[in-house]
Amino acid sequence: MIENSPLLLNGKAVADNVSPPRNNGGGGIIVTTPSLNESPHTPTIDTGSDRHRRSSVVAIAAAEAILQDRKKGRTQHAQQEYESFYRIPSLTSIGSLEADVAAKERLEDERSKTKQKISSDKCHSVPGIIQQISSQIPAVIIAAGLNFMVGIPFGASYFPTELQLQGKEVLGFRMFLFSTMIAQLVITFASKFDNGIGLQMVENVPFCLELARIVMSEQSDESGTTSTLFFLFGVSSVLVGLVFYLLGRLEMGRIVYFFPSHVLVGCIGGIGVFITITAIEVATNTTFSFTPQGFNDSIVSQFNLLLPVFAFEIFLRLMMHATKGKYSLLPPVFYCLITPVFYFSLYALGVDIDDAEDAGYFFPPIKSTESAFSWSLLDIFTEIHFWNISWKAVFKAIPTMMSLTAFSLIHVPINIPAFAISTNTEPDMNAELIAHGYSNFISGIFGGLQNYMTYSNGVIYSKSNGRGKCSSLAIVALTGFIFIYGPLLCVYVPRCMAGTLLLHVGIDLFIEGVVESYHDYDSLEYSGIILITVTMTLAGMDAALVAGFIAALSTYAVQSITYQHPIKGAMCAATLRSSAWNRSGEAQKILLDKKKGRERILVIQCQGHIFFGNSTILKESVLELLVEKRRSGDDPIVVILDFTHVLAIDSSSAMTIEKLKDSIIKSFGVEVVIFVCGHEDGFRCHYDLSLKVNGGAANKREGSSKRLLDPIDIGEEDPIMFETCKAPIHPNTSRAQARASVTARALDVSNSHSGYKNAVMADIPNSHVCETLDDALIFAEDVLVAVQDAMILQNDVDDRFRSNILEGSGMAVKCSKTQQSSLEEIARAFLTSLCTGADANEIDKIYRLLEPEMYYCNDIVWAQGEESKSLKLIVDGSLLSLLEDEDGARESCYPGSIVGELGLLNGTRRLTTLKVISDKAVLYSLSQEKWQLLACEDPKVARFIDVIAIRYLSHRIQHVSNHNLFGKRSLPV
Repeated sequence: MIENSPLLLNGKAVADNVSPPRNNGGGGIIVTTPSLNESPHTPTIDTGSDRHRRSSVVAIAAAEAILQDRKKGRTQHAQQEYESFYRIPSLTSIGSLEADVAAKERLEDERSKTKQKISSDKCHSVPGIIQQISSQIPAVIIAAGLNFMVGIPFGASYFPTELQLQGKEVLGFRMFLFSTMIAQLVITFASKFDNGIGLQMVENVPFCLELARIVMSEQSDESGTTSTLFFLFGVSSVLVGLVFYLLGRLEMGRIVYFFPSHVLVGCIGGIGVFITITAIEVATNTTFSFTPQGFNDSIVSQFNLLLPVFAFEIFLRLMMHATKGKYSLLPPVFYCLITPVFYFSLYALGVDIDDAEDAGYFFPPIKSTESAFSWSLLDIFTEIHFWNISWKAVFKAIPTMMSLTAFSLIHVPINIPAFAISTNTEPDMNAELIAHGYSNFISGIFGGLQNYMTYSNGVIYSKSNGRGKCSSLAIVALTGFIFIYGPLLCVYVPRCMAGTLLLHVGIDLFIEGVVESYHDYDSLEYSGIILITVTMTLAGMDAALVAGFIAALSTYAVQSITYQHPIKGAMCAATLRSSAWNRSGEAQKILLDKKKGRERILVIQCQGHIFFGNSTILKESVLELLVEKRRSGDDPIVVILDFTHVLAIDSSSAMTIEKLKDSIIKSFGVEVVIFVCGHEDGFRCHYDLSLKVNGGAANKREGSSKRLLDPIDIGEEDPIMFETCKAPIHPNTSRAQARASVTARALDVSNSHSGYKNAVMADIPNSHVCETLDDALIFAEDVLVAVQDAMILQNDVDDRFRSNILEGSGMAVKCSKTQQSSLEEIARAFLTSLCTGADANEIDKIYRLLEPEMYYCNDIVWAQGEESKSLKLIVDGSLLSLLEDEDGARESCYPGSIVGELGLLNGTRRLTTLKVISDKAVLYSLSQEKWQLLACEDPKVARFIDVIAIRYLSHRIQHVSNHNLFGKRSLPV
């Protein structure tokens, strides 16, 4: 953009160096602030208003200042100067950069207060007032002079040369100055900066030309053309102002960063070409076109007018190359010297000024009858006549105005942070956006052009010691003087000065957008840059907007396919564990078997966006994995397709996934395909993929009368549903989540199927949808156990939910002695299952140390942070373990589980809060005293408790929720 042009100052490098502060991962930013009562290294948390005062811009600016001071050996001097008065701790004793930053900020605040106090005292004296005014005069003259110098070439470029409009150069010059004055006036009172400089948004010149050509295509009379064109200028500025204001008021300034970078860079390159062409047209007063006739009329036949432009530009480039960019003021000073050098050249060559004017080297003079205060002074406010507006042209110009609005948004997020860094000022992006909204809206109401706070002119003004409202208002007044008398001076400025400035800016923008970006983007993104640049050059701004949209979508689609494979990884489930901790020994034996167990489960994890561009790759990759498994003889019985890390699925991809399920089952003999949607509402797509792969008769095998693993229809009052209390324990506890974690194991297994694998497989659905990978792994484990012996699975479920089934008449499908066993027998059965290898005497010894306890709904068994004094065996009822510091972190605890074993063995405090969620719960407790007695008297029996704790820890480490399936650092225990 123009801000990166050597015309002013390079703002790109500064803006690109802005980085955020180090965050501690929590709610605040860690800083180390020395004070009188704490050591220099004491860390504190910066929150609330302090965090608003400190930002990355101030921190980085202060840090850079400190480093420079250290290099130059001035840190100690500055410290001694202020320490005695303000009693600031020694900076030399501070060990961290954060402490340096905080102390430096404090030092600068005190220094600023001192300067303000001294300045205030001086202002009360006449010499002080005179000194203050005289110190600001050079800065004011420089700022107003830059406005005059930049306004001449850009004022002449707002209207196409083919537009027959009398005095359009003067009109454009005053349009530029009016928008600049409005921006400066608003910045004076609405901006947080006291040294900001407003400027007309000169990068939008190509949009102005495009709007003019749209109007000229619909209207031919001068009055109608100017009315419609100025109306479009005003509406565009109003739209830009409203967008700026809403972004600031709604604190949505970050939205501007969502524009693809390579699309913006392509627009910058195209605008560079536009301004270069405008330079040719301004210098020759012709209309350029990419035709043989256009080259002949604008370049060949007018080469005498272009020769000084090319000569000055080449000489400036050579000077910049020789000085290696050390002198930022070189381009502005060079432009100021073009006019006297040109006059000297005419004198040296003996060319009369009138002859040069007739040859086209100067802008046309104002009519001699006109004065500076004639009615033409107000022409820019009187050009709009609503009865002459072509509404067809207005409608046709809407896409261009939308493009102009979007392009205008990119300047503020670049200019404001860069200017804040350069001036060591704390920015408020939302306040600056609101200020830009005011300035553009006011300018648009009067038919003016867009404006912004410029970085480069602002830095020059700041370095010239310019600041304060009085100086800013003086710039407005002096620019107003130029607004009145400037056109009289413009006629003495040669066209080659305007042409050289425009040519230099255009080439700089083209280099930034097309040349320098070559190594910053991949081939596809760079192709989009070239496409946008060429399209904008040949077909205009509207076509460039469409090209940018196409480039963005194409880049996204291709990069999604190229750089992120839809499959994150695949592995067997041998090292994965579900939350079904307490399966029976027989079930565990099946699951650990290499031929029958978890190694026959294949987990495939998908990622990113699944769309039409990569869904075929997903399907082919899954089938290739199954082919490899078949070749190695490890054909899976169950395939789990995990879509938890998938962000979105389009309808085309959803249909492909549905077909993939059929291919897996029919071509590879996989018994069950389980889909993990990762969301309680199902897959993240409009297509009802959950129903397609999980419901209906399509999932029922031939000859099956019912589905073995279908969950029983559980009502709201059924005891297996945690025996839910009338008052829920937590507002975020979902009944659907509770049902999903239990009903997949509450199986209605027919005795007639026992021992008949084929009959069992016939009743298992060939596909299933689960919300989480844990649910899917539980379902897959149930499939493997049921395939070997359905009664083992039934007994496994009975063991885990025995007391619940006993109390729930709706679940009591069978009535046996086992279901009517006493709580003592149930507890002994659980201990036998938990203590693998223990004999009856050892189980009896452990049982006699346990004490039964009764709890009721919402009772707290223990709270997080309490001292651990016991472990508990859940015999009846259901509990919930909650992490109080993390919303949503919870785990259900079922009968047959031991809880609190880690705290008892390791002596740690309770890590979670344990709460009863059933109507009642019966727990058997082992106290710390009895555990210590057991460990002393019979270490062998006590060892069983150690083994249970180790097994539980192993399960948790290998649980799918804690297991980085495809991470290089995640190793199974």
